[in-house]
Amino acid sequence: MANDRDGGGGYLGWFLLGATLGGLTALFLTPRTGEENRGYLGDRSSELARRAQELATEAQGRAGEWLDKSRELFEEQTQRLKGAFEAGREAMRDEMRKNPPTLG
Repeated sequence: MANDRDGGGGYLGWFLLGATLGGLTALFLTPRTGEENRGYLGDRSSELARRAQELATEAQGRAGEWLDKSRELFEEQTQRLKGAFEAGREAMRDEMRKNPPTLG
C-alpha cells in the first residue's frame, strides 16, 4: 500500500516537472536578450520553486489522507462482510442441528 501513496506523488512530480520544463521553454523562446532572461529567472526562480514545493507537499498530504480514509472504509467493509459471513455460517449450523441431513 505504501507504493500507492508514492505513485500518486510520483505522478504529481512528473506533472510539475513537465509544467516547469514547458514554462522554461516558453520563457526562453520569447524575444528577449539573454541578460533580460537571466534577470527574470534570478528574481522569480526561487519563489516559483518554493511555491511548487509547497503545492507538491500539500497535494501529497491530501493524497495520503484520501488513502488513509479509503483504507479505513475498506477495513470497515471487510469487518461487516466477515460478520455477515459468520452470521450466515451460524444460521446454517443452527438449521443443521434442528434438521439433520438424511441420507438416501
